[in-house]
This record gives sequence, C-alpha cells and structure tokens, in this order.
Amino acid sequence: MITWKSKVVALVAISVPGACAPPMPTGQVTVVDGSTIEFPARVSGRGFTDSSMAGYHLIVWDEGGVADHSLFVASVSDVQVLDALEALGARPGNALTIDSWDDRDDPGAEAPDNVIQGPRVQIEFVLADGTVLALTDLLSDEGGRGFDMRFGGHRENIPEWHSGCVVCLYSCPGSKVGNASYTVRDFVAGEAHFRVNDDVLPPDRTEVTVRFSLQDGATP
Repeated sequence: MITWKSKVVALVAISVPGACAPPMPTGQVTVVDGSTIEFPARVSGRGFTDSSMAGYHLIVWDEGGVADHSLFVASVSDVQVLDALEALGARPGNALTIDSWDDRDDPGAEAPDNVIQGPRVQIEFVLADGTVLALTDLLSDEGGRGFDMRFGGHRENIPEWHSGCVVCLYSCPGSKVGNASYTVRDFVAGEAHFRVNDDVLPPDRTEVTVRFSLQDGATP
C-alpha cells in the first residue's frame, strides 16, 4: 500500500571508476497525492529580470545551464520532475522539437508556431508561513493571454541543451512544463513578456515549496 505523503521520487547515482561524475540534485520530489507533487526551490528574482536571457525561465534546476536566468532555482533536476509526473501516470505531449527554437528566425518554418501540448498543470508556490502564491500573484502577463501551463515533457530534447529548465513561460522545447498561450514565434516577436510583481515576490534566496497539480488527469 502506497502512502502518498511519504512517497519520494529519488535519483539513483551509479559510480563509475575514473569517470567524471555529473552534478547530482540535492533535493527530492515528494508525491503528495495521485495528482500532486512538491519540491524545494528558492527565489532568484535578479536572474529573471537582469540576465542576458531574462523574463521567461520560471523554474530551473540549480545545476542546469540556465539557472542564472530563472525566477526560481530548484534543488531537484528537471529529469526528477519529469519522472515524478510520469510516475503519477501523466502522459507528456512531447509536441515540440529543437527546430521550434532553431528555426525561430525563419518566417516560413512551421515549428516555431507549434504550441506545447500535454495535461494542464497548476503551479503554486508555498511560503514558510503557509501562504500560497499562484503565477498570477507573482507575474503580470504584459501580452494579456494568460497562463495555460502544460506538461510537455520533451525528454528527448534534454541532451541538446542540458538547460535544466523545469518551467518556461512560453512553448519552449527545452521545458518540461510550458505556457501554451505563447509560441517561440510569439517570444521572438516580443509578445511573451512578463513582469515580476515586486510587492509580492519574496526576497532573493527565500526558500519556497513548488507545488504541481495535474488538472486534466493523466492524459492531454
């Protein structure tokens, strides 16, 4: 019998003599119930607003390639989150290829217009005092289309970038969860733009618990 509160998705390391060990996550993903997972992260507002890739990486593994550009950095990897959602039975959409990004400046290419697909995911951030913040509390969507967060998966794209991206605010092929309200083409055109609500976002380095809840069950 599974007790959901105590079930933890762990990453197992295999030691190979003489090999250069890859970075290992320090955190764990906890399965809360049959549709919800949680994992630890901390606020990194400066990276989201002031970096060279500012404004669209929402959550990134702290050892990922784009961790310095994210609003939240997680102590769990994007692979752990992907594994945990699939362990709940969720089926990722896997609709985006790397061409979605690589062909972004080609007006005749179709891939940059593709939208992330998969089950809807509600994303919340729980503070130490129990306060629960939604995306709409933390961010203002300047384009006005809102947040339609989907479990895209994109496991096959991970080796291309090793970005560590867990959540992106548009339909990015590097994200595990992304926003179906905006495509890569929209991002390039400047239509996917998000502003931090400074009066709501906790200070940098504040520890939070990220909560993902599947909204459509396991299938898209």
